[in-house]
Amino acid sequence: MAGARKTWSVFSRARSPRKRSPKLHRTREQATQALPETRSAWRSSAAGAALAVLATLAPSEVRAEGPAPAPTTPAPASTAPRRVEVRLSLSRAAAEILAEPRVRRLLEIELDDKGSLAPSAGGPLGDHVAHVWIDLPSPSEVLIEARLAERPITRRYLLIRGLNPDVAARLVAIAANELVRAQARPLRPRRPPAPRSPSPEELELVARRAPAIVWSAAPSFALLPGSSGALWGAGASLGFRGAGVSERATARWLTGPTSAGATRWFEVGLAVDYRLWLDPSVRLALGADAALAFLHLGDVRATDGVLGARDVMSGRAGGLLGVDVRAFGPAWLGLHLSPGALLRPARFETTGGLGGAVEGLWLGLDLSLQIEHPLGRSVPTNPR
Repeated sequence: MAGARKTWSVFSRARSPRKRSPKLHRTREQATQALPETRSAWRSSAAGAALAVLATLAPSEVRAEGPAPAPTTPAPASTAPRRVEVRLSLSRAAAEILAEPRVRRLLEIELDDKGSLAPSAGGPLGDHVAHVWIDLPSPSEVLIEARLAERPITRRYLLIRGLNPDVAARLVAIAANELVRAQARPLRPRRPPAPRSPSPEELELVARRAPAIVWSAAPSFALLPGSSGALWGAGASLGFRGAGVSERATARWLTGPTSAGATRWFEVGLAVDYRLWLDPSVRLALGADAALAFLHLGDVRATDGVLGARDVMSGRAGGLLGVDVRAFGPAWLGLHLSPGALLRPARFETTGGLGGAVEGLWLGLDLSLQIEHPLGRSVPTNPR
């Protein structure tokens, strides 16, 4: 009963209404009204803390989010140089003294990664095939020759007097390896020579041999010692010059006294001469000339036995010797001598019945002005 009572008292106490005090009621209402304000204050403080954290982390995040570094391009793998195939040959004397198998073994070791030793000296040709020849010109001397493809042959001599065959074979293998490696080095491309302008001397040399048209005019004089004659007048020529040689057609008209009286001389001929240069402005002329002449003898009654004839034909031939001095540009002043002789005497008979002839020596003198007109000039741009 006591337990039942206790249970009832508890149950009745839980269900019994309680009177709330006005003070407690007001406290709860105030708390209820202050709760939204507390929540908003808490939210404001939490938002401020979050902003502070973001402000602290922002620079690092900005730095982290900056432009990413450009990806590095991997360097292309360098292509390994092609190995050289070495074909070794030994003379009989070298194979006996140095022992060919020993030399082959040592050379294969020396070649290492540069090349490989072929089992025999024969095989197809190629750009990476080196031929090595070993000989003994004398018992104390070894000759080693090497050639790769079309390159020039390289040689080396070794003295092996007093050396052990093993030591000599090793020296030969080392020397052969060095020659093969030297041949296998890439050739340096040769730079073409830079073109240059020709010098004035070179231009002058080319101009001397360039083909040209040459014409000249000159006062002309002639002495005929055998006929007591002296003639004067004018001459002209037109010719071609090439490689220093001139071929000219000439003409002269002369007049003057001779043993036949007043004489007129007209001739046409050919002349050939060669120029020797003493200086860019001075040259010598050496050559020969020949001419066909027509003479008019004024004070005779017969020529060559023909009465009343005063015209007669003759001819002359001789040499040429002269000197030319440049006046300006293509113009030259020349003094030319033409010693020679008359080839056919012009016989005559005077009005007094005396006979005579225009014959003998001829000595001509010309003071000429020559003009040269080049037909073409080849100028060397890189004479090497």
